[in-house]
Amino acid sequence: MAANQSPQLGYNHNIPHRGRLYHVQTEDSGIQKAHIFTHVFYDGTIISTNKVDYRDRLESENLDAVIVAAMQDSHKSMIRQLRSGSFDERIVKYIGAHPEASNKPEVPAPVVQEKAPAKRPDRRPPPEPREVVPQGPPLAAGEPGPTLDPTLGHVVFTAPEAQAQVAASAAGQGPPRPSRGPSRVGRRPIGGIGGQGVTAGTPIAQRRDVIVGKFASEHQHKLDDEILALLAED
Repeated sequence: MAANQSPQLGYNHNIPHRGRLYHVQTEDSGIQKAHIFTHVFYDGTIISTNKVDYRDRLESENLDAVIVAAMQDSHKSMIRQLRSGSFDERIVKYIGAHPEASNKPEVPAPVVQEKAPAKRPDRRPPPEPREVVPQGPPLAAGEPGPTLDPTLGHVVFTAPEAQAQVAASAAGQGPPRPSRGPSRVGRRPIGGIGGQGVTAGTPIAQRRDVIVGKFASEHQHKLDDEILALLAED
């Protein structure tokens, strides 16, 4: 293992606990010292510290993966201890009483309002009877009544514009159907940091490499998801 190997990049998260926001930081000292520190801070005051020594694992084939796993384990362990109340006595002693009794927000009981019985709408009075106006000669038994072809006098059918449109359609000269538009929609590139473009079809992992860097792409986003799940367990 090279003696000048750079330390692994650390982790930093702000974790809520009983009304305050605490900072959890994990850092690697490098293989020359071969230990990992995780601190829990509040406003510059160290609440707790955890040290992990990995000298006995320096001969591992994939030392980088071993160090990253140890850092994440220490980081998550300190967050669990903070959220479970392991540091509460020390916090009260050095900082003061917690603003909130627990990490679970108080949900007020729903206010049930009694609904007034629905008022039945008033019925409209029946209309006054009226005389029927005769529309034609009275019908006689066995004789058909008068009929009327609506095309003879209706304005929709007799208008010159309507007749011209019917004639044009019959001759195949009607107005063309509206276009459906282009069959494909162009996709513009999405710009990334450093001028490197990312197209819409680029895999998510590759986009993250461009935006936040390779280390964060491989490790940080997985740890973020695990910590969010850990906070949701409460």
